[in-house]
Amino acid sequence: MDTVLHKKQIYKFGLYGFLKNLKFFEPFFIVFLKQSGLTFLQIGLLYSIREIIIYIFEVPSGVIADRYGKKTELVICFVFYILSFIVFFLGTDYYMFIFAMVLFGLGEAFRSGTHKAMIMTYLDKNEMKDSKSKIYGKTRSYSLIGSTVSSLVGIGLYFYFSNIAWLFLIAIIPYILDMILIISYPKYLNEKQDVSFKFKDFIQENINSVKYVFQNKNLLKLLISSSSYGAGFKSVKDYIQPLIVSITLSVVIFTNLSADDNTIIYIGVIYAAIYLLSSFASLNAHKISKRFSSDKVISIMWLLSGISFFILSAYINNLFVLVFVFLSIYLFLNIRKPLIIEKIGDLTIDSKRASALSIESQFTSLLLAIFAPILGYIADVYSIGMMLFLVGVTMIIIYLLKVFLIDMPFRVKN
Repeated sequence: MDTVLHKKQIYKFGLYGFLKNLKFFEPFFIVFLKQSGLTFLQIGLLYSIREIIIYIFEVPSGVIADRYGKKTELVICFVFYILSFIVFFLGTDYYMFIFAMVLFGLGEAFRSGTHKAMIMTYLDKNEMKDSKSKIYGKTRSYSLIGSTVSSLVGIGLYFYFSNIAWLFLIAIIPYILDMILIISYPKYLNEKQDVSFKFKDFIQENINSVKYVFQNKNLLKLLISSSSYGAGFKSVKDYIQPLIVSITLSVVIFTNLSADDNTIIYIGVIYAAIYLLSSFASLNAHKISKRFSSDKVISIMWLLSGISFFILSAYINNLFVLVFVFLSIYLFLNIRKPLIIEKIGDLTIDSKRASALSIESQFTSLLLAIFAPILGYIADVYSIGMMLFLVGVTMIIIYLLKVFLIDMPFRVKN
């Protein structure tokens, strides 16, 4: 009976990710913003605003989750998301997009880290601690399958409505279903430590959470590694959309459709392929950790990703190279993520997990807030190729610094 219940709950964890990733607009988001008349610098500033909101509310949201209930917080996050989608749908100027991004940032801040912490809590309480990377990889694979479905369905929705804006409104449906799913989780996963809000205690808990992370050097290193790699990935991943637009203007396969319609099809299909293979990588990440050291796998992804961006910058107008490189980078991320989340979970006590994972997301947001506008400016003034080149070189340098200035002295000393 326990086995059946465990399978059912793990299925719910996976279904949560599947529904959460049915953001039908996501593969076409930058195309939507460009069609609305925004420059890459303005888009970068929008991302920066989103990340600043996440940065400000990340740790408080983690504390709210740990002290006042994780289920409660996730329901709140979906309310912010839905309001954001409505504003994007109604958006007619840059200021409305800014407001929508603020709401989206609040949703991200209240969501990030919380669900991962709930999964870890469930595994700990049911004595399944050795399955963290396997279970997290499995649930993440559901999320990526959701992204695959979202990309393909997004194409159909675009042709039905003839407007990307409608995709924001349709995305509200799976988010309402996800709210209902979260409410159905076991009550003990809410883990309320307080039943009333006390501002003084709330502030003190924020301070204690930050202290906890900074006093645990191994945990701090992992959080910095995870956040900086994630920031590098997030800062450039959406540039696949304008790259495909620039390439496909001269490669029209569906001659009975316009260039814009061809572009939507290419983007949707390419993202679907990327997400599907990434799902396979996430699902099997735990097998890699059995054959190779997790630390080495986590580290080598810096080098492989850097080389990939470097290659792409040299073959910026080659559609096959574009697809292959972005596919590779998504695979690297989805092999790396379950492994590093497992290590973070093992180094963190249960009552601080949501807060620690929120701090990891906060580090990511800080880096993105700084670099998103800079990268957008470089893409506007120079080229996307130059931007990718600089990101690739930076990742390679980080890997070399880690090997020769951190890992090497440690090995010599011991």
